[in-house]
Amino acid sequence: MQHPLQNRFFGVGLAVAFYCLLVGCEEQRMEEDTFHGQVNGEIQGIPGGNSLGDLPGPVYASQAASPIHWQSWSKASLEMAHNSQRLVLAVIAMPQEPSFLEILQELSSDMTTVELINSTYVPILIDGDAIRELGIISDELCAEIGKDLQFPLLVWMTAEGNPVAWVPIPSKEYGSVIEFFGQSHAIIARTWVEDADYVRTNSRLDQASRRTRMLQRQKDVKTSDAPTDDAQRALRQLTSFYDPLSRTFDEAGGLFPVGVLDVLAMSAKMESLPVDLRVRSLKVLDSLLDDLLVSAMFDPLDGGVYSARRGMSWSFPIFHRDCSSQARVIVSLLNAYEATGDKRALDRAMGVLGFVQGKYMTEDGLFTFGSAATGDVSKWLWQYEDVEELISMEEMPAWMAYSGMKASGNLPFEVDPLRVHLRANSIAFAKSAEEVAEQLEIDSARASTLIEKSRLKILDARNRQMPLPQVDLQPNAVSSFRMISAYATAYRVTGQTSYLKLASETLAKAKQHFAEGPRLKVYSGDAPDSILAARAFVYGAAIQAALDVEAVSLKGDWLLWAGDLSSTVAEEFTSKAYIRESPRSADLTRLPISDPFMIFDESTLGLLAMSESRLEALGIPLVSALKEKLTSFPTSAIDNPVLHSDLIQAALMRSFSITYVYGKETPEKLKEALAKSPLKGVNRRLVLPSDPPHLVPKPGEAIRLAPNGAVSPVRSPSDIRVPSLP
Repeated sequence: MQHPLQNRFFGVGLAVAFYCLLVGCEEQRMEEDTFHGQVNGEIQGIPGGNSLGDLPGPVYASQAASPIHWQSWSKASLEMAHNSQRLVLAVIAMPQEPSFLEILQELSSDMTTVELINSTYVPILIDGDAIRELGIISDELCAEIGKDLQFPLLVWMTAEGNPVAWVPIPSKEYGSVIEFFGQSHAIIARTWVEDADYVRTNSRLDQASRRTRMLQRQKDVKTSDAPTDDAQRALRQLTSFYDPLSRTFDEAGGLFPVGVLDVLAMSAKMESLPVDLRVRSLKVLDSLLDDLLVSAMFDPLDGGVYSARRGMSWSFPIFHRDCSSQARVIVSLLNAYEATGDKRALDRAMGVLGFVQGKYMTEDGLFTFGSAATGDVSKWLWQYEDVEELISMEEMPAWMAYSGMKASGNLPFEVDPLRVHLRANSIAFAKSAEEVAEQLEIDSARASTLIEKSRLKILDARNRQMPLPQVDLQPNAVSSFRMISAYATAYRVTGQTSYLKLASETLAKAKQHFAEGPRLKVYSGDAPDSILAARAFVYGAAIQAALDVEAVSLKGDWLLWAGDLSSTVAEEFTSKAYIRESPRSADLTRLPISDPFMIFDESTLGLLAMSESRLEALGIPLVSALKEKLTSFPTSAIDNPVLHSDLIQAALMRSFSITYVYGKETPEKLKEALAKSPLKGVNRRLVLPSDPPHLVPKPGEAIRLAPNGAVSPVRSPSDIRVPSLP
C-alpha cells in the first residue's frame, strides 16, 4: 500500500525530527507514549543476556558487566533481530572519545530503561575504531541530518542492517540521557508497531539510495593531471594557514596536528624540493613547535601527550590519551627535532615514549589501545591552593615557573568564557629547569631537584583522586604497529641500538600475534570476522611498520612481508572505484565505505599511498588496479591540505624521494648511515640482479639515484647527509 507523502517514514526526516525533539523542542516527556515491547510478533528474552564476554578492546570491556543485553556486531545478532521481529538498537562508540562511558552508565543505571531496551530491541554495541567502516559511516549519517560528527551515535536498524533513524546522544551536561532515549523510543516504537513492513521497505530503499550516492561520490572525485605540481601547491597552501601574529593555524581543527608536523618535517629535509618551499616548511614547523612544546598538550607529571584540545587554544586539552596517538606524536616530534634541531622536541618525544612503555605495554612486549577512562575535567586542573597543600614553600616558586601556573589561573578567557573553571590552571612544560634557575637566580641542579620533588608529589595526588580505568590487557594491532614505527624512528634519530632491537623484536611478535597466513586481525581471539578482521587501515599501519624496520635494519626479510601484505590489500580491499575499508568477509553494511580523509587518524588511502611510493622504489610494484588508486592525487587537497596531509606526503615522496642502492659488500659504516636516513623521502634497497650496470655500486661504495634519474657514487657517510638549510 502506498502511504500518503505526509505520513511516509524517511530515515533522514525522522532523524532530523528526533534531533529537534530531543534537544528540547518538545517539552512534554511523552511518558504515556512509552512502548514496552509492543512489536510485531511475540517478544522473546535475548538468549544469554549480555554477550560481550571477553571481546577485546576498551569499548567492549567497559560494558561486559552491563545489565543491558549487549550483543556484538555480527550476522548472528542480526538474525536474532529477524527471528524476534525486533529492531536493532546500535550504539556506535569510539574509544578515543570516552564520553560514551558516562552516557552508557546512565542508561544502564536506570532499570526501567534497561528493561525497555532488553525487551524491545536487540541492542548491539559497536567499537567504531576496530569496526572502522561503521566509524566512517557515522560521519555520513551525521551529515545527512546536518550535524557534525559526534559520538556515541544511536542508530536504529532493521534486521538487514539498514538504518531506520539515528541521532547523536548529547552529553549529560545537555540534559538527561534517560529522557532523551525515552522520547526517541516513543517515536520509533509507535511507527514500528503501526507498520513494520513499511519501515523495513523504506529503510531498504533509503540504504540503496545511500549506496548509490556514496558510489557516485567515489566516481566523481576529481584527480590532478599534474600531481607533482599540485602537491607542491597544496604544501604552499598548508604553510599559509599559519598566522605568526596570532600564533594560530587555520583549518587545524582540535586534534594534535601530527599530520601537519609530519609533512612539514619531511618537506624541510627533502633536498630535491624547491628551496623556498623547504624554507617555508621549516619556518612554520619552528613556529608550531614553539607553540606546542610549551603548551598543556604535554603533561609534565607523567610525560604523556593529549590527543585533542578544547576550542582554539592548546592551553586547555581534552584529557584523553591512547597508545596509537601517542606513538604518532613520538614519530612526528623526532622527525621535527631532526629538521629543526629543537632539543625540546626530542625531550618531549622521549618522555612520551617512556610514558607509552609504562602505560600501554603488555607483558609480551606488544601494546594495548589503552583503557577508556573519563573523569571530571576539574580533577585534571589545579588551583594555587591545591598545589600549595602538596608541596613545600621552597618548591612552590620553581613549580609555578616550570608549569606555567598562576595564582589567578592561566586558562585564557576564550577557552572558558563562562569562567566555569575560575582560577584554574592547566599545567605544562612552560619553562626548562635552566630557565627556571635563571628566573629564580638559583643553581640549575637545585632547580631540577625542586621541580622533580614537586612533580612526584603532585602526580601522586592526581593518581589518588582520579578514577582507576579498567585494565586493558589485550594487544591491539594498530597500537603495536605504530609503536614499532616509533621504535624504528627512535633508533634512527638517537642512534641507540636498543631501539633497533625493540623495533625488530616487536614486529616479529606482532606478526605472530596478529597474522593468520596472509591476513591480519585487529585483536587476537575467537570472534566473527565482522568484529576482529583487520580493516584496510590496519594493513596500512602494518606495511608501514614493516618498511620502517626494514629501512633501519637492512635485513631484507621485512620487505618481503610488506609485499605480501600489499598483495592481500589488492585482493581484499580493491574495488572498481575505491579502496574499500572492510574485507568482504567482515562487511555487513553492503555500502561502498572508504577512508580518504584524515578524520580520526591518518586516512587509509594516505597510509597505503605512502607505502606504495616506498614499495615501488624498493622494487615491489603493486598490481595496476591498486596502484592507479594510490597514485592519483585529489584536487581537493589543494584547498583542504590539513585533511589530506598524508596524501600530500605520498605525492611528494613519489616525485622527490632519493634512493640509495647498496650491495652486500657495502661497508657497515655506509649501511649504518643509510639506516639512519629519513624513513620518508629516502629509500634504500639492495642491488637487484636485474639492475643495469650503472645502478650496480662498486665495491666499498653505494649509489645515489636522484628523482631526475641522475646517478652519483656514495663513498662515505658524509655523502648521505641531507644538506641543512641556510
